[in-house]
Amino acid sequence: MLQLYHSGLSTCSKQVRMCLREKGVAYESRYLELWNYENLNPEYLKLNPIGVVPTLVHDGAPIINALAINEYIDEAFPGPALKPADPKGRARMRLWTWTADDIHLAVMVATYTAFLSTKIEDLTPEEIDILIEHVPVPDRRERWRKFAKGGFSQEERDAARAKMAWGIGRIEDALGETAMLAGDAFSLADISILAIVHRIGEIEPDLLDPARV
Repeated sequence: MLQLYHSGLSTCSKQVRMCLREKGVAYESRYLELWNYENLNPEYLKLNPIGVVPTLVHDGAPIINALAINEYIDEAFPGPALKPADPKGRARMRLWTWTADDIHLAVMVATYTAFLSTKIEDLTPEEIDILIEHVPVPDRRERWRKFAKGGFSQEERDAARAKMAWGIGRIEDALGETAMLAGDAFSLADISILAIVHRIGEIEPDLLDPARV
């Protein structure tokens, strides 16, 4: 049995859903409503102690972290290979999956500004304190504290935008050299980056080249 705990809002959930779709793997959807903070439910934290989505549960064993999940899916199930066959290609693929995570830090700043700030405003001070208290990972807890206590400065938002622009430039340059990011074939690199580009298109659409959208 294969179950996916995920959310529509989450970029990382999109990465895993794309991977499952590319492999043609069926799964049971366990949707978590992040606005209701279901990811911080004690039962879910038993599966994923970091308190984020997605989590893949295969025959009762939970697997966390989108990059680890996608590599697991590619190795555990039949279907088209999503990793290059040669070591250099796999190294290039992993560089791009890491790059997606690196750019994602800037994307989170812009996502807060575009989507999350109004949700935080709907909470009472007591609800905010409860939310922060239940975030299990220290740096994530402090990030939520920053979200809730005023958000990001203009300087931080500008830095995030610059990082996203830099990332889009790198992607454009790479796709000028090869058909796909890790070579000629579609791979986990493309899945990871595509989810990031999709979110950038939602929050900072002018950063994308219209000819490529």
